[in-house]
Amino acid sequence: MNQITRSVIVANDVVGVGKVALSSALPVLSNCQIEVIPMPTVLLSSHTGGFDKIAITDLTQATQGFIKQWETLDFPCHGLITGYFKNQIQLEDLAKFASEHNLPRFVDPIMADNGRLYAGYEQDFVKAMREFCTKSDVIMPNLTEACLLADYPYLGETYDKTDIEQLCERLSHLHNKHIILTGVSFEDDNVGLAHYDSKSGEITYHFSKAYPYHFFGTGDLVTAVLGAGYFHDLSLDDVAKVALNFIDKTLQRTLSLNRDLRFGLSYEPYLADLALQFKQLMEEKA
Repeated sequence: MNQITRSVIVANDVVGVGKVALSSALPVLSNCQIEVIPMPTVLLSSHTGGFDKIAITDLTQATQGFIKQWETLDFPCHGLITGYFKNQIQLEDLAKFASEHNLPRFVDPIMADNGRLYAGYEQDFVKAMREFCTKSDVIMPNLTEACLLADYPYLGETYDKTDIEQLCERLSHLHNKHIILTGVSFEDDNVGLAHYDSKSGEITYHFSKAYPYHFFGTGDLVTAVLGAGYFHDLSLDDVAKVALNFIDKTLQRTLSLNRDLRFGLSYEPYLADLALQFKQLMEEKA
């Protein structure tokens, strides 16, 4: 089967211990037939969830060097998938590059959770992220990030479908083709996604089993699979089902290892199956 290779810049942090962000996106995207052009935004010895003495290297100067050289190269690139930025300078530099080269953007606006901004971010970063998200093809915020982008009161832990619909309506002012809200849950035993398609005006929901543990990196895996699906022009609803199935098997496998959850998700045994499911979706589309 001959498929046009999709080459995508992936801007995110690189982490040693913990298997999150760009460190996990690379193998997942490659198995979904995406040629990855990495742009590391910050280098960490481990992720920040429960570890101390973390070595952190700010790569702002490096990202500016990447862009400076890339401006001189005529290399194939079909878009961006973005995650964590160390600061708004990186965000603004990449936004300018994307605009000049008319690159579609799939944005995971990583900046907050549980009703609070992450440490190191202020409202000026929220404003910069809102501008970056405006007219991006796809945005994929969690509920805290969605409320910040929409300048909408945080929904908290208790909300219903009407609240989600109103939030999507507010976010529609950012003029995205698709809005995917993550961490949506109406019942204790499931969690998933709400997908707003601006063309149809419809919201679809996709759920999988919720586990009473805190996992690190699930959002990065979902972003990678859905991002790959978008750049292959697949139905995001179909891809969401594949992504959540991949995540559920990964979580079950991770728990079965009985190890410290800080050390990351055991997704490797299911990469081959993910590749097969993705290939099937692409063949069905063809």
